[in-house]
Amino acid sequence: MMKKELTADDIFELSRAFHNMATVVGQYRYDHWDEFTKSQRSDLENKQWTLFNTASDLNAETVLIKIKFIEKDLQVLKSATTAMLSTAKKIKDIKHAIRIAAKAVAFGGSIYAAASTGNVVVIISTALELIEEIST
Repeated sequence: MMKKELTADDIFELSRAFHNMATVVGQYRYDHWDEFTKSQRSDLENKQWTLFNTASDLNAETVLIKIKFIEKDLQVLKSATTAMLSTAKKIKDIKHAIRIAAKAVAFGGSIYAAASTGNVVVIISTALELIEEIST
């Protein structure tokens, strides 16, 4: 199987998806402010900032250029990107919002882990978990 690197466009789309996810989480938090406990609002805000930081880091194109993926893995990453970009329409309640945000944060963390270890499997597994959470 031929391995491929993510292109600058792929990284840009991932960055955009993380930014979108952060914006959705923040908007959801404000739209439902009175429904949440202070702790839930704080939890979502912390996850929102982590997602924004991930978007910013990816936008700098410093993380993924050297990681090699097989075609199937690239398709999973593209599916995760698409799922993140459509999240706003799928959040059901605060618990779902927190689970989605947590899985998106884990997905972002896995990107950093793969960049330092070369372990692509961790990115794919967290991407699949995020896709599943958004879809439920």
